[in-house]
Amino acid sequence: MLSLIGLFFAFLSGVFLLVGLIPFLGWINWITSVPASILGLAFSHAGVTRGRLKAIGVLGEVISVAVLALAVFRLALGHGIL
Repeated sequence: MLSLIGLFFAFLSGVFLLVGLIPFLGWINWITSVPASILGLAFSHAGVTRGRLKAIGVLGEVISVAVLALAVFRLALGHGIL
């Protein structure tokens, strides 16, 4: 169950990242993408270590790490504001 919650947060943070990639909306990554991907990573990792749906948990971890890396890269390009 935790794996599914983590996968949901991972996809949600991906949607938020797409909005944050629009020029002058990079600051949205601070509010939405980064916290949602951290939550997705935490829930997915907890689901992998405790649950039966390990493949879904690993997928949630991979998506969360990718979204987090892209969001941080986008924030670095815009100096954390743009």
